[in-house]
Amino acid sequence: MKKMQNAKKILALFLIASMLFLGLMNIAGCNKRSEDDKGAVIPMYLAGDPSNLNLDPGKLIYSSEAVKFLGLIFEGLTVMDENGKLQKGMAKSWTISENEEKSEYIIEFELKDSKWSDGIPVSADDFVYAWKRILDPDFSSPAAPLLYSIKNARAVKEGDMTVDDLGVYALDTTTLQVTFDHKIDYDKFLENCASIALVPVRSDTVDFRPEDWAKTPANLLSNGPFTVKQMEYNKLTSLERSTYYLLPGKKGENIFKYVTPYKLSLDFSRNITQMTDAYLNASDNKDLVFYIGSVPVAKYSELESKADLKDMLSTYSYHFNTDVALFKKWEVRKALSIALDRNEIARIVGLGVKPATGIVPTGVIDVKASGDDFRKAGGDVIPAGGDMAGAKTLLQQAGVTGGSIELKVRSSERGDNADEAIAEYVKSVWAQLGFTVTIKPMKGVEYSNDIFEKNYDVIGYDDQAVGVDAFSVLAPFAKPLSGGKVEFQNEGVSIAEGYITGFQDDAYDALLEEILLLDNDIEARTQKLHEAEKKLIDLSPVAPLYFNTSINITDKLTGLSYSKFGFTIFTKANLKNYLDYTTTIEDTRETIVAQD
Repeated sequence: MKKMQNAKKILALFLIASMLFLGLMNIAGCNKRSEDDKGAVIPMYLAGDPSNLNLDPGKLIYSSEAVKFLGLIFEGLTVMDENGKLQKGMAKSWTISENEEKSEYIIEFELKDSKWSDGIPVSADDFVYAWKRILDPDFSSPAAPLLYSIKNARAVKEGDMTVDDLGVYALDTTTLQVTFDHKIDYDKFLENCASIALVPVRSDTVDFRPEDWAKTPANLLSNGPFTVKQMEYNKLTSLERSTYYLLPGKKGENIFKYVTPYKLSLDFSRNITQMTDAYLNASDNKDLVFYIGSVPVAKYSELESKADLKDMLSTYSYHFNTDVALFKKWEVRKALSIALDRNEIARIVGLGVKPATGIVPTGVIDVKASGDDFRKAGGDVIPAGGDMAGAKTLLQQAGVTGGSIELKVRSSERGDNADEAIAEYVKSVWAQLGFTVTIKPMKGVEYSNDIFEKNYDVIGYDDQAVGVDAFSVLAPFAKPLSGGKVEFQNEGVSIAEGYITGFQDDAYDALLEEILLLDNDIEARTQKLHEAEKKLIDLSPVAPLYFNTSINITDKLTGLSYSKFGFTIFTKANLKNYLDYTTTIEDTRETIVAQD
């Protein structure tokens, strides 16, 4: 009897405690989601207006800011956290099998149950299509060398075989088989699969509008945690939770399971200065901004202590058109490069960027020991402080006393004209060497067209690493490994386009070909990669100026994480008491949409 009474007392106490706990939870504002609660809407400044950026993941990424968007809307087989640890992306699992007698080496990926932003399942065929597209001789992509260990990949890219000969197969809807003709470094291939360039894309979308499928929300289907719901130039961009990401579409599913916020709202009707002021001065729930991904140079000192900086695996560089007579000699290109004081350039840019002391940026993995930094291991191969005397000597050796240069740069979308300020500094330095420089700021489509059409003397844009390994940075400068389109000559001879500047050097090409064959000799491969970078610095097809960083400033959001590529991951971003802001945010959004 006593035991029964004690049991009743314990049960009563448990029920009272449970009721108190639930009451406290409600008082604290926790767990107050209703049936119509979709989650937080988070106003922010993430990066420049994506309507001006290239959001086709397979093409050359000439702005590091594009990566900040691509990393949110697409996902590959694997992903890599900021510490370089490989994790599963779309791949649920993978199996490696070898049969040396038959020379069969295979990785089979089993895909997770996930869907595109229009509700169609992500399939193995989508990866097959995306990779065949990159390796098509008519398609230009610096990511092509990341796939060259696959059976017949190189022959496909050079036009000696068809894409149907590529060793990539969809065994069924969710099973992707990748075959190799020799034993490879499987860990390195899995790292390559984390590249934002090797994500799946949909054939029905891309084939229908191959040149502009990634420019409008209606056509930009994505498989990542967010999808582009709205993208209007100088107005509003909305990245909304993909209700199909990793969810099977069953009734009663928890939409918050994989992606917590409902929407990332980016207001481009205000420039970065106005958005930063809104972040600093918000009051009475007006002009709310909860996250800043960059700030004007003039305000950086005010916010520096709050900034969490991440390496973007990207180098802002000046690219020399080597078809222009003035830049055919490496001595001239190198003279113009080493004359520049990178410390001064980093000071002009501010924002925590680092002077470029090499072509391979800080954060890229040194393959000798996974996790080591290639830049630290290789040291400085460019004098950060500049070398005017050395520049004059090189010009004297080349027999060049000056000339006229048109320098094209991005017009600032940020409101602080950092690129133009750098150009003014460079103009003053090159004038000391006898050169007359005309600066031409450019915007949007005209700027990107001039990059791809090689319509410039010198142009500034980001050399974005498509992989976490130095090979991905250095290979595109080698003509056979550039990933450029292939032209077919008489008697079936194929010639690949070189690096986008037109640069080509036989000795450098041979060195990169040698590195490609050192897949299983990590120490020798590492040594050769450092050797290749030093050689490229001497040849100077580009003048690296500074290493890009990603700035993350927030005092309202928790749950953020980061990719090795430097972009911020918002899938678990939590905005405390977000229901208190929802009405105000939606009112602001409607005002922006209504603007002419």
